[in-house]
Amino acid sequence: MKKKTKIKNNQENVNSKNKFYWLHLTGFFVILSLPLLNLPPWFSPPDWGKTIIFRIILSLMIFLFIWQILYKTKNDYLSSIIQNISNKKSNVFLGFWLLIAVFGIFLLSTIFSQEPYFSFWGSPYRSGGFLNFGFYIIFAVLAFLLIKTKDWQKIWDFSIIIGIFVSFIAVFQQYGLFDKALIPYSYRPPSTIGGPIFLAIYLLLLCFLCLGFFINQKKILKRIFYCFAIILFLFTAIFITQTRAVMIGFFAGFCYFFLAYPITYNVKKHWNKKLLFLKIFAGIILILSAYGVYYVNNHTIKELPQFVQENKFLKTTIQRVSIKSALQDSRISGWQVSWEALKNKPILGYGMENFAQGFDEYYNPSLPKITQTLGSTGSGWWDRAHNFIFDISVTAGLPALIIYICLFGTLFFQLQKLKHIKRNQENVKENTDIIADIPVYHAIQAGFIGYFTANFFSFDTFSTYLISFMLIAFVLHLILSKGSVGRSEVPTISRGPNSAALNIVWKKLQKNRNITILLIFLCVIWFIWTCNIKPFQINTDINAALYQAKNNDCEKAIQRMEKISKTNTFLNNYLGLKYISIIGDCIKNENTETEQILAQRATEILKKNIEIRTTYTRNWLLLGIYTNYLIEKQTNLEIKEKLKQEADYYFERANQLSPKRQEILIEWVKTDFMRQEFQMAKQKSLKCIEINDKLRDCYWIMGLTNIYLGEQEQADKNINIAIKKGYPVNSELSLLQKAKAYIYVKDYQELIKIYQKLIKIKPKNPQYYASLATCYKEIHDFEKAKKYALKVLELEPKMQKSVEEFIKNLN
Repeated sequence: MKKKTKIKNNQENVNSKNKFYWLHLTGFFVILSLPLLNLPPWFSPPDWGKTIIFRIILSLMIFLFIWQILYKTKNDYLSSIIQNISNKKSNVFLGFWLLIAVFGIFLLSTIFSQEPYFSFWGSPYRSGGFLNFGFYIIFAVLAFLLIKTKDWQKIWDFSIIIGIFVSFIAVFQQYGLFDKALIPYSYRPPSTIGGPIFLAIYLLLLCFLCLGFFINQKKILKRIFYCFAIILFLFTAIFITQTRAVMIGFFAGFCYFFLAYPITYNVKKHWNKKLLFLKIFAGIILILSAYGVYYVNNHTIKELPQFVQENKFLKTTIQRVSIKSALQDSRISGWQVSWEALKNKPILGYGMENFAQGFDEYYNPSLPKITQTLGSTGSGWWDRAHNFIFDISVTAGLPALIIYICLFGTLFFQLQKLKHIKRNQENVKENTDIIADIPVYHAIQAGFIGYFTANFFSFDTFSTYLISFMLIAFVLHLILSKGSVGRSEVPTISRGPNSAALNIVWKKLQKNRNITILLIFLCVIWFIWTCNIKPFQINTDINAALYQAKNNDCEKAIQRMEKISKTNTFLNNYLGLKYISIIGDCIKNENTETEQILAQRATEILKKNIEIRTTYTRNWLLLGIYTNYLIEKQTNLEIKEKLKQEADYYFERANQLSPKRQEILIEWVKTDFMRQEFQMAKQKSLKCIEINDKLRDCYWIMGLTNIYLGEQEQADKNINIAIKKGYPVNSELSLLQKAKAYIYVKDYQELIKIYQKLIKIKPKNPQYYASLATCYKEIHDFEKAKKYALKVLELEPKMQKSVEEFIKNLN
């Protein structure tokens, strides 16, 4: 009877384990389908909704994993892995603990960050931050610990299917198919990934894996499936996204794959000659490809064959592989700034997500194309280096970069060792269930090379992180099982010295498991609601408000933003910046009184933002700009003087954070104008020109300063330079700025010319006619003064009394 009961209990435990395992496996499948998810406004920015769903699912999986450990009987499969990773002699020991070390060093850089709070949470814009990065590592650890050999192929086949759907969406976007459901893109569509370069890197990782499976697979239908996926991924990554970085990545990866493929390790020796010929053929193709790049870089499009000129994809793709344009890319200038920032904080960096702080500190607008368009301001704000070396080292320090590279280097080396292991006799038999063999090991290595090559010119996002960390887990699994196929599901247990310690920890955890699991459950529920669902709802409302503002429904947009501004989440800084954006759009369309109220609200929001991110330059700059706006509208002299002092402080703080930001100096000069400190304005204007004489705004602001100082000859000279550089001197805003300067020096002849131009821009604006009438009055041309005064009356009958009084005074 006892024997039967024992058998029954064992069977229940097995069933329970299977249920838990299939729940975990389902979680992995759902997570790997997330790259396909992109439904604005709920999931906008593109990675935001994906990371929210990812964190929720993974949190539940972590809870389930802890439950399984504490409440169920010991899992032999899991126990064997734990003993292997705790044994220094195990092959998987170094790789696994380097992964944990990556977690630790990034956590350390977050703790000692300039802004730890922001480093931890990040923002929806990039969906970065340590929280998300830490979850990627936990995702890899769980995949390594839980997924069994027999299910890895299912995992990767499913990921490839998702990649196929993602690619199809990019193709549909390119050709304008299903345009009612999908936003069409005539050039470089992003699919559901959020950007063409991120889409291309995502497909690159999957493509090399497909190549390994294609060679390794014996079933015809599956080989057709992998072949189709390879062709689709290559077509999408190269011809649809036209991403130079990924083209170079594919080239580097394929060079390694074909030229370094191990001939001597094939079991069937008669295949060696075929493989040798294949390598020679691949080498010829790669050489021809390199020559093709050289050829198109030494010939103009018109000199290329006619069929190339007539084919849109070939033509634009060839233009994208231009080495000359690549060398002029703004990334190179950005890397120079990044290098200076790295030298300042080489150990732990500025903290995750704080690349902008280091970049702003050493920003140099004189570097080629660093502002993208040198003729305008405000386009040189970088939050990523577009290079994984600088992105990691500037934000987390050189030790983090070294550990990160060592992790992938170790995995690469272990895969190389696997290729050299002689297969057992039972592996010689053709087996269609083999998950990994030499082709797969080699393909993963090639994928790593292609991935790092592409990321030398880019950075990771949710989808690329997902596949790269899943690959890490897969390689750790392959290393642990030593590439064997004939073994059982339980890897060889390496009995290490830590086994006794593990048993003690195990017993202590199980002793207080009820309280432990309850506390963990409450933490998971709190985390899911407070850190995921609630912020998700807020971001959806922000997107809805942005849409309303763009469609001139400012009243509802402001009401919506006011409502969600009362909430308190880690989105407060992001919410504030989006609110400022909405206010900026709405101010243009409101009356003077409402404008002032909105500007006042903007300063209140920005002051809160500064409390959250004290070293973020743009918060201080925007606060100074809106304070300047309030100064212009303020009539109370005492309040006006106080605002001038505040604006001066805000710009000074912004200038300290980014000493070579010309846009700061330009806006700061406007404060000097209002304070009538024109010599200080001149010094700042000269500094602006000195920093980078290519910026037209500096010459314009210098010309205005000259007018205030009565230096008309110099003013004309600087304004003419601004005109030659393309500054819009005859725009309404520029003319009004110029008018203020001439009002101060009482040059009515110049003012007449200005107001005549303003009337041409807005012929129905009564204020411009009134100002023109006043100018004619000052130069005693009373006939014209009367003429334009009557025009004011014609446009605005309500001003009859004022106009009549003006004309009476003329007489």
